[in-house]
Amino acid sequence: MKRKKYKITVLGIFFIILAVFFSIPDGKLRLIFCDVGQGDGAMIIKGNQQILIDAGPNNGRMGQCLDKYVPFWDKKIEGVIISHWDKDHAGGLNTIIKSYRVKNLFEAGQSLDGIEQKVYTHVLKAGDIFRYGEISFEVVFPEEMIKSDNGNSLVVVMNYLGEKFMFTGDMTSEEEGEMMRWWRGEVAGLKVAHHGSETGSSEGWLKRLSPEVAVVSVGENKYGHPSDTVLNRIRDLGTRIMRTDKEGDIILGWD
Repeated sequence: MKRKKYKITVLGIFFIILAVFFSIPDGKLRLIFCDVGQGDGAMIIKGNQQILIDAGPNNGRMGQCLDKYVPFWDKKIEGVIISHWDKDHAGGLNTIIKSYRVKNLFEAGQSLDGIEQKVYTHVLKAGDIFRYGEISFEVVFPEEMIKSDNGNSLVVVMNYLGEKFMFTGDMTSEEEGEMMRWWRGEVAGLKVAHHGSETGSSEGWLKRLSPEVAVVSVGENKYGHPSDTVLNRIRDLGTRIMRTDKEGDIILGWD
C-alpha cells in the first residue's frame, strides 16, 4: 500500500512539472480573440505580459479564456484597454479583477460603477502612445470624449515589429469618416467594428485600411450581426474573415 502511494505521489509530481514546463512562455507574441459570445474580449500575450482589450460580457467566458492561455501561476495583468463601457465589452471586468491583479486600466470615458477606484487608470485621446516593451499602442480615436458609447469607442492600433492591428470597439461609419481626414495608415489586421454591424465598416474605410485579416467577435444574437453586406465588402478586398462564433477562440501569432 505504501509503495502504491509512493508511485502515485511521484506521478503527481511528474505531471505538475510537465504542466509547469508547457506553461512557460515561449517569447512569441500571441493575439487571442476569446470566444465570449456576443461581445468583445481579446488578449495580447508576450512573455510574462498580458494586455486585455475589452473584457467580454459578465458570463464568465473571458475568465475561462484567461485560465486557458495564461500560466496558472501568473495572476497579474499588465494592462486592460476598454473601448467603451457597454456590458458586452466591459461586463466581465469586475469579475476578472477579483482573480487577477490589474496594474493599469486604459479608457477614454469613465465607467458608471467606479471601477477606476480599484485600478490605476489612464484616460486616453487621439495622438497618445503607450508601450509595453516592443509592443506599442497608438490611440487614433476619439480626439475628445463626450460620453462613453459606441460612436466614441476608444480605437487603438497595436504595432509589433512593424505589423499593425487595429481594434475598433463599436465605432460607426461616421467616426470612420472623421478618422479618414487625418489617419493615413494601413493595417495587417482589423477587429471589425460592432460585431460586423452595418453601422460601421464603410467601403471607403475598409479600402483605406486594406487589412489582410479581419476578425469578427460575435455570438448568437438578435441583431443580425454580422451583416452580410459588411462581410461581402470585406471579402471583395480579398481579406480573410475569421469569426469567433464559427471558429471559437482565434489565435494570431508573430515570431
